[in-house]
Order: sequence, then C-alpha cells, then structure tokens
Amino acid sequence: MNEKDTPRSEDERAIPAVMAEPRRRGMRAWTPVLAGAAYGLLMRVVFGGLREASSWLGIAEQTSLVMSTGFVLMTPLVLGAITVYLMRAEPGRPGPTWTQAVFAPWGATGLMMIGAMLTLLEGAICVVILSPLFLALASVGGVVMNVVLRTTRIGNLQVGVLATLPLLFTIVEGPLTVEQWQRIDRSVVVEATPERLWSEIVAARDIRREEFPRTWIHLIGVPRPVEGVNHATPQGEVRESRWERGVHFLGRVTERVEGRRIAWRYEFSPDSFPPGTMDDHVVIGGRYFDLGETRFTLTPIDAVHTRLDIEAHYRVTSSVNIYAVPVADFLGRDFVDGLLVLYKRRSEA
Repeated sequence: MNEKDTPRSEDERAIPAVMAEPRRRGMRAWTPVLAGAAYGLLMRVVFGGLREASSWLGIAEQTSLVMSTGFVLMTPLVLGAITVYLMRAEPGRPGPTWTQAVFAPWGATGLMMIGAMLTLLEGAICVVILSPLFLALASVGGVVMNVVLRTTRIGNLQVGVLATLPLLFTIVEGPLTVEQWQRIDRSVVVEATPERLWSEIVAARDIRREEFPRTWIHLIGVPRPVEGVNHATPQGEVRESRWERGVHFLGRVTERVEGRRIAWRYEFSPDSFPPGTMDDHVVIGGRYFDLGETRFTLTPIDAVHTRLDIEAHYRVTSSVNIYAVPVADFLGRDFVDGLLVLYKRRSEA
C-alpha cells in the first residue's frame, strides 16, 4: 500500500476545510462592499441614460442628469444603507458594529468612484469634488440602516423599494433646480506703480507653470492659464485667453479706464474646451457652471504701491446648490488668489 492509498483520519480530512474557512469569510466580508459599489455604478449609468429618455418619460431634461438630487444626494445614502444591510449577520450572531456601519460604505463608495473613472463615466475633477459629499452621505445611510437592523425587522422587499428611491426623486427634481449667481472679491497690495501693474494685466503672455502658485483647483486637474492678451477688434476690445491643453475663450471688454479699471464678460464657444480637458458637469459656460463679468481695479496707495482688486461673478445651477455653491466659491477664490499672486510677482520682478 503506497502513501496515497493510506486512509486519512477525520482530523486530517478536515484540515483543508479549516484552511479554506478564513478565505471564505474574507470573500463574504467583501461581498456587501462590492454589491454597494455595483449599485452606485448602476445608478450612474441609469441617471446618465435618463437624459436620452427624458422626453419619453415626461420629465424635464434638467432633472435627468447626474447632478440631480436623486443621484448626488440619494444614491450615496442608499448605497451606504444597502452595504450595511448586506453585512447583517446570521440569526443569533451580532450584526455590523457601528465602526463598520460608518466606514464599510466608504469602501463601496471608493470602488464606485474608481469604477466610474475606469469606465470613463466620470472624470477625475468630478470625482474629487463629489467624493467628500458621497463619503459623508454613505456613512449616514450606513448608520441609519444599522439602527433599523437593531430596532426593527426589514426584508429584501423593503430594501428593493429603497433602492429605487433615487429614481423617484426625478419627479420633484425640477422645482428644486436653482440658478444662483455669486460674487468673489479678492485683493492684494503690489509693490509697483499702477502703470506697471496695468501692463501685466492687459498683456499676460507666456505664463510659465512655475509662475502660477500651486492651487487646489489646478491640483484636481483644471488647466492652468497660458496667456491673456487684450487687443482691439472692429467689434470692440476683447481679451483672448488660452489655457493648457488647448482651452481658449474670449472676454469682451465692457468697461475700461486706462490704468485704473477694466472689466470684461466671458464668451465661450463649443470648442473652447476640447474633449477631455474638463468634465461635462463642471465645464465653464455649461449647464451647471458659468463665469460672468470680471473686473480689475487698480488703486494707487503711494508712489510705489498699488492695491489690486479683482471682482469675479459666477453662476451655479443645480438642485444641490447647498453643496455646489460652497465648493465653487472655494475653488473660485483659490483660482483668483492664484491670479493675484501671478500679477504681483510679474509686476514686482
């Protein structure tokens, strides 16, 4: 009788099963997270497709996009709730801990975001902007579901109805969409005469990357300015702006007081932002975000100091302005502060 024919004891036969048990537990632990991520990706695909079907469904077109309340607010809430629901233990065993209820939905949200980028459903800019909100709401959904699991009985049917909640919000989305204009005021004192500073503003050529300070808005992928030059045309003075990656647009001058004050209103064309330079949901001049008039005011302080004030107007249009407006304001101030540093450095050089 050879070794392989030797009968094995019951303990020896149980060893492979014992070794495989931790692996199976690990797979079971990841199943709720993967399911939550899959649900989030499915909602992204569905909300993206609703735009094409908006007229057939009888809902306003602006309610069917991914910047809606249904997707931006309700989807992460439900994602977190579903993730924790699927983590419920077998009868007689403890359910998810509160730590798991808070942080397990983060795993599902993170995988959803990575999946959205890999499948080109979203760009990096949108993912970075929305991630804090999605993570926070996913945790809220997870905690609420854990409370429900500990206090009441809930079954698959109720969770299935819960999964449709983001889509139901398209019914009330239209009245919630708000167009909101905001204003940014920033200033800096420059050690230069108004004439010197003025020349740098109306003819900002060959802007090098090292001249522009490190800003959050550019760290998340927004192209940097390369050139901004004013010149006369038969239709009046315009400012031609060029950014990295082929971005270009005009600013039509609305007021000019030589050496003291200048303002222009931006105009964007369909080819101002080549494909891939900006996400559709944050592109300037688009449905959700636009720039209005920008004004530069130069005030002499003494013979060698000038105060530069920049007044910038922008529009945010969405049903989630409670989040979108503060984010736009933060990034807008960040960008304007970068411009102030650029003009200060160049004028004082």
